[in-house]
Amino acid sequence: MAAFEDFVTEIRKTETMQALLSTICKEYEATSRAVPDHHLHLMGYFGEAMLRALISANLVAREAGDRFSLYNFRPTEAGLKYYNAMIDEKRT
Repeated sequence: MAAFEDFVTEIRKTETMQALLSTICKEYEATSRAVPDHHLHLMGYFGEAMLRALISANLVAREAGDRFSLYNFRPTEAGLKYYNAMIDEKRT
């Protein structure tokens, strides 16, 4: 496995990243719209690093914001697939 695939595998294992991905996916599924940055409760560089990690792992895509946000975040197909797998795992 290449270094990038190892990285993605490790990200998916962390509760922090799973929680952030879940937050983005839940709101996206509820609204069918990308999630504005101000809806995410993240602070400083650490929050930015978490989002960058999800983007690098191709679980979330960053889009230009609107008049109220700098950026919007939309789960990718892979992100939604992983999110739904996490939900199914919790049910069993």
